[in-house]
Amino acid sequence: MLLCAGLWPTEDTESSYLYRCIPILTVFSGALMFYGTSKFCQENLYNLKVFTKGLSLLGSFSLVAFKALMFFLYRQQLHELNNILESMFEEVLEKVHYQPVVLSMLNLFRRPAYMVYYLTMGTIILYMCSPLILILYQAIKNIDPKRYGLPFPGSFPWIDGTPGIRYQVQYLFEIQLGWFMVFVTGSVDSVYGFYIFQMIGILRAMSLDCEKIEKSSKELDSVLQNCVKKQILLIRCRDIIQNVYGPVVLGLIVSSAIILCALIFQMFETEINVGKTVLFLLYGMMKMTQAFMYSWYGSLVTAESEAFQRSIYCSEWYQQGNVVLMKDVLLVLSQKPIILTACHFCHISLDLFVKILNTSLSYYFLLQTFDEDNNKS
Repeated sequence: MLLCAGLWPTEDTESSYLYRCIPILTVFSGALMFYGTSKFCQENLYNLKVFTKGLSLLGSFSLVAFKALMFFLYRQQLHELNNILESMFEEVLEKVHYQPVVLSMLNLFRRPAYMVYYLTMGTIILYMCSPLILILYQAIKNIDPKRYGLPFPGSFPWIDGTPGIRYQVQYLFEIQLGWFMVFVTGSVDSVYGFYIFQMIGILRAMSLDCEKIEKSSKELDSVLQNCVKKQILLIRCRDIIQNVYGPVVLGLIVSSAIILCALIFQMFETEINVGKTVLFLLYGMMKMTQAFMYSWYGSLVTAESEAFQRSIYCSEWYQQGNVVLMKDVLLVLSQKPIILTACHFCHISLDLFVKILNTSLSYYFLLQTFDEDNNKS
């Protein structure tokens, strides 16, 4: 999917010009739809029932464009990240006794990635089919004048609701943006989980090394030196992930809270049919799964890093009487565990997911209060 979105970090600088332009097209498309949806929200600022229709998509357009932009800007660092993790992970898998421990969490990373992908695809398909269903219904019922809608709520100066070449071009533009949203969301979120899975596998192999060694000073020193080298590389991987995904997670925090708030408001404060109910449920489940996935993976890598430090401490290094070895072990134990942060603003952990849900509910109650005040006035 990264290839379909033009985001796979290739080493070949002479790659296809079209391939290198795909992320730019994604950023431009997301920015244009963000403009149109922002204008739609501005025009309906005092009608919260309509305003939230645009608000629920505003965050998604900006987040997709931002993801594509970050992968485009940091493609060299991502290529370095791929090379480091791939070489270290392949080295781990070459040893058969590591495989059950390293691969035991594969399904925990695979299933959320599939869920995000299929929920995103289902949501986009429902958005794209809604105007076609409306046009077909109007044709069957002979309703005149017919209203020609678009997949996403937006306000553009060249669209006046009548059929024509401008409407058709806009419709095709929004369809291609929808598929970019599927590819970018599915691929960027999945590869984040893949990077964390590889880091956890390497940390588990390092812990296993410390647990299985014989208690000789020479062997412990050799294992410790190997672990220190790997930990330095893992810290470099963490820094790259923070550079690329830190701003993405920060955008996810804001957009998820706003989107969930808008979806809750539309479900409980407006009249909706079965189709819209299904759409809102799919969309809401996708955003919650996405937020949970990013938060949970951050907690997992921190927990495995702490487990690695415990395994070093429990290797009875203090019984060897080797002063140099003791200093090396204390140096490793003095290092902080691997913690992912979002732009030095907050730690990426499960607490983040809880905060997103609490914030979205707070925003919902605030919108509910505003709506009640508008109805009274």
